[in-house]
Amino acid sequence: MIGRVKTISVTIDEHLDNAAMLEARRLGISKSALIRRGLLHMLQDSEPVATDDPWTALAGFGPEGLSVGPGEIDDIVYGT
Repeated sequence: MIGRVKTISVTIDEHLDNAAMLEARRLGISKSALIRRGLLHMLQDSEPVATDDPWTALAGFGPEGLSVGPGEIDDIVYGT
């Protein structure tokens, strides 16, 4: 099931870590497997962004319905 893997470090609060440990124990799996399941669930409908520009990956990031008018960000950032 798992091909090549990469070890990462994730910072979470103690309460979430304890909850993850208990849920993983209840399911009889490791916390790593639980986190992989959660990521797969969250990402199942998303399409990867193929780009060399990391800012492009952030396009559309934010709550649904969020809209910014032309020049609005410049007005806030640069006070124009």
